[in-house]
Amino acid sequence: MKTIACVYTGMGGLPEKIEGIFKETLGDIKVRHIADSTLIADIVAKGEITDDLKCRIFALYDAAALGEGDPIISTCSSIGEVTDEYAAAHPDVPIMRIDYPMADYAAQNGKKVVVMATLSTTVGPSAGLLRRLAAEKGREVEIREITVPGAFAAMVGGDMKKAGELVRACAAENCKDADIVLLAQASMSFFKEILREELGEDVPLLESPSTCAEYLKSRM
Repeated sequence: MKTIACVYTGMGGLPEKIEGIFKETLGDIKVRHIADSTLIADIVAKGEITDDLKCRIFALYDAAALGEGDPIISTCSSIGEVTDEYAAAHPDVPIMRIDYPMADYAAQNGKKVVVMATLSTTVGPSAGLLRRLAAEKGREVEIREITVPGAFAAMVGGDMKKAGELVRACAAENCKDADIVLLAQASMSFFKEILREELGEDVPLLESPSTCAEYLKSRM
């Protein structure tokens, strides 16, 4: 049985959500979950990834590499650049950013792309990945970075209804003219249906867990 190891910087309902999406897409697999339950909160509080926080992130990846898991999926886009750093230092570890497949798709196909999340610490790294991939492909992509005000606090407080309303309103204001919308935070997958209702069927709406699962399916 294929095993996928997923690394998290928080908890909530995300592990169950991602495991469900992966198993629905990939079939008979085992999913391991490795988490530091307060890491994203500490990153937000610091406003940056300090050396101490980077050590905690590397420790999560080391733990994932010691057990079953091929590939290892880093589920938090906020630590994407640290993930790239770890991957470069550990070329034998099969680790991948969860937002890579959707960013790669947008780099190949997008002209006007909105990168949207509830945290600016997430939007920046995903937008940076998209810029790098587009440059590697020799394409010019207009990228708009959108952080939904108040939505993260609502999610942390357990008010998903309020968070969804804030996400919908922000999308109505900022995403109507996009040709691709990237939900740059795995937890934004909770709002996919709300956003689909708001934006309609014509705008490709990509969230990282489903896009990553399809990417893995094409290579397994």
